[in-house]
Amino acid sequence: MSERLRRHRETRGGAADPLHLLEEHVRAGRPIDAAALRVLGQRTGLPPAALRGTLSFYGELVPEPRTARVCRGTACTLARPRAPRVPVDEGAVPGVYCLGYCDRGPATLDEQGRVHLAAGGETPSAPAVRSIGREAIVTRHLLKGDHSGLAKARAAGVYGALAAALERGPAWVLDEVERSGLQGRGGAGFPAGAKWRRCAEAPGERRFVIANGDEGDPGSFIDRVLMEHDPHALLEGMILCAFAVGAGEGVLFVRGEYPEAVRRLEAALAEARRAGILGPSVLGSGFGFEVRLFRALGSYVCGEETAMLNALEGLRGEVRLRPPYPAEAGLHGQPTVVNNVETLVNVPWIVERGADAYRALGTAASPGTKALCLSRAFARPGIVEAEFGVPLGRIVEQEAGGGDRGERLIAVLLGGPMGSLLGPAEWEVPVCYAAMAERGVALGHGGLVGVPESTDPAALVVHLLEFMAEESCGKCVPCRLGSQRALAMARAGIGPADLPVFEELLGLIGTASLCAFGQMTPGPVWALLARYTERIVRREAPA
Repeated sequence: MSERLRRHRETRGGAADPLHLLEEHVRAGRPIDAAALRVLGQRTGLPPAALRGTLSFYGELVPEPRTARVCRGTACTLARPRAPRVPVDEGAVPGVYCLGYCDRGPATLDEQGRVHLAAGGETPSAPAVRSIGREAIVTRHLLKGDHSGLAKARAAGVYGALAAALERGPAWVLDEVERSGLQGRGGAGFPAGAKWRRCAEAPGERRFVIANGDEGDPGSFIDRVLMEHDPHALLEGMILCAFAVGAGEGVLFVRGEYPEAVRRLEAALAEARRAGILGPSVLGSGFGFEVRLFRALGSYVCGEETAMLNALEGLRGEVRLRPPYPAEAGLHGQPTVVNNVETLVNVPWIVERGADAYRALGTAASPGTKALCLSRAFARPGIVEAEFGVPLGRIVEQEAGGGDRGERLIAVLLGGPMGSLLGPAEWEVPVCYAAMAERGVALGHGGLVGVPESTDPAALVVHLLEFMAEESCGKCVPCRLGSQRALAMARAGIGPADLPVFEELLGLIGTASLCAFGQMTPGPVWALLARYTERIVRREAPA
């Protein structure tokens, strides 16, 4: 890292938001020449080479805002052959992974930021939500309808836990979250309390809390729904985290493909400021905390916490080497907690009811509940919140009702393209981070995409590799070039002589890539190859 970049990372830089300053410049039609780069460099604190790298990385840094989108996520791709057309010419607009309507797709986004669904409706309401455990935690407000407005949120008890916590002190909040055993819901399942304590104890002049709303796993949409219909619960979780670790600044990092979430969160932030919930003295306590919203400009990998930090600093959204970890040296080199939306929405319940009540739910290894997202391929799609420990088969066969219109499911893709492809014989695994890890299963963000019997396994392999090739950040060679080579082979058709080379290539990508994206994405491809070799490997070369 250059000395100039190091200094930029450790200070605010000349602009609070370098990436959107670049976006404003590009959208205004101004040329990106040497003179412009010098001026932008003075305003952002970034050298011209870094600015050029940033401009070449993000798909949204284009002269015209490409708001029209067609979802090419796995759920929408599998649903498209059986769905009526939607009011957007799919061949004329770029694709995206994904729009977060996996339960009612295929979905498209028009130029006005309105979502259209083949399953019916424009700018649709919340999906079907149900809870099957002893307690509903993250969906407790969703089950009773929309709570995006402050008045309704407060009537439901939002910010009550915050008021109590401000009386009991930051050490008590930190202890409760740590004792609860809450694990991050973004995929890794890392203990949230351990991350918070590391941040609280790390030396630094400033501390940050970042809510990761860049929900990128095609198949998952719980974070979108929470941001749109329960934003104040998310803000309460962020403020409680900030209070516990001593942070004064927060960032809501939201997918640009979630325009309604951006609008709802902006409105919630304004309401919270007017009510004194955010600002120099939260609820009159003397503790100050402010939150800004950052609209992402493309790139799946920016959902990874260190790539997200780079995006917030105006750099290319590439993964950083660790250590140091963000909790010790994150945004601008300062201690930073990064938690995803679902994780933070758990926190007010824990503060309100206590760590022991939380640990009484779920399993010893995975306390609490998990929101599972069910794609349109199921008979009853939507969101199911279940206690950890419930068999996956119960979710698939009973709660989701099996395949849509009675079509048999040959597998489910759990946790997105980086997750696990599981056939019916494997559905007895309990939903639990530890139990799943013992069997080599990745829970990920909890998205469940049903794979109908009519699915062509070879086409699904191509789809998964397209995702990998398009969304690779490009920093490491095995992922960047390996994904492109594997995709070219899959598109051309894999013959018996090609299979050893293809398998060796997947192994290289999985073992030599820098981050989990490259390390884990080949997994579902391996599973498809193992189960459907005869349907994927062609018997003879095409004529």
